[in-house]
Amino acid sequence: MKIKQTIITALLALVAIAGQGQDLKMNEPSFNDYIPLLNAKGYQAYSFDVSTLKGKYMKCIIREFVNGKEVEDSPRLLMPYTFQANGDKLIIGFLPSEKDSLALCCFSWENTLSFTSSLKLRQIYWESENKYIYSYVSRPFELTSSLEKDTFVPLVFYSSFWYDAEDKVTRCCGENYISPDLSSDIPKQSPHYYAIGIMIY
Repeated sequence: MKIKQTIITALLALVAIAGQGQDLKMNEPSFNDYIPLLNAKGYQAYSFDVSTLKGKYMKCIIREFVNGKEVEDSPRLLMPYTFQANGDKLIIGFLPSEKDSLALCCFSWENTLSFTSSLKLRQIYWESENKYIYSYVSRPFELTSSLEKDTFVPLVFYSSFWYDAEDKVTRCCGENYISPDLSSDIPKQSPHYYAIGIMIY
């Protein structure tokens, strides 16, 4: 009888311990917890270590593509003059825009300069819903380009969704990082995109 009581007591103790292990606790939110919320509202940021470029003269370059071909008469410079790099960090990001037809691209080079530029967007036709929409997403490029003078170094890829007639949805899924030579699948599918980067002058 005592053995049976001991076994029952031990089982009850284990159940109590297991129950304690399943308790939920409230955490204090950290800054990282806000990132998904900021992204959902249109805030996106990419940070780059550019300490090796200190003292060099730079250009901010943007290249626009439509259906896989570069738009030759599209402005190539995010800003009209060169600058000498002084800081260790470069931030390229996107801010919420009041106009659906424009994206706001923010360029901030530590201890050097900071500015915001507008990017013109293009609608896609969502056939199954019979409507036109603006829908874009950004991704980083693979950092494999050589840092040579007068060579474009792409950093951020900003692309339109496309319509998938088979599944009757708009999508922009694929690689997490885009190849600098644009050989990835997403550039082949997206009807409109920008390649944002820098060039040593």
